[in-house]
Amino acid sequence: MKKRVGNILTFLILVISLNSCCIGAKENYFGNNIYLSEYDNVDRRILYQTKSCATSGVEIVPMTVLEIADNDKWIIAKTGNGRKREEDKFFKYWVIKNDYKDLPNSKTVKRNTTEFNNRHDFDNFLIENKIELQLKKID
Repeated sequence: MKKRVGNILTFLILVISLNSCCIGAKENYFGNNIYLSEYDNVDRRILYQTKSCATSGVEIVPMTVLEIADNDKWIIAKTGNGRKREEDKFFKYWVIKNDYKDLPNSKTVKRNTTEFNNRHDFDNFLIENKIELQLKKID
């Protein structure tokens, strides 16, 4: 009897654990259904998902996100395919508005996402819009 109760408790703990986490994925929630989803050290992108651990979402920023920062109004990111590269041509920069009166849909978030092909234009946009965030590398 005790063994059966122990097995049932173990099973329940396992089920609860599996329902409370994403298997094989890490997520960072920014609010407004915007997530940084990481499936491995390469497949790291920003998605609009209606729930955590969703198997799919709308891509807002493509892989691979290398650096990121956020506050209650903005998300900024740097993407690229050359982690060891220094030349600007290998990177893109992103600014996502994250301050909405009501919960936005994916089209609204995409419409309020700006992509930059160089650091100079990105930095100018941050200054002009008084966005005081500094990109931080993701380990």
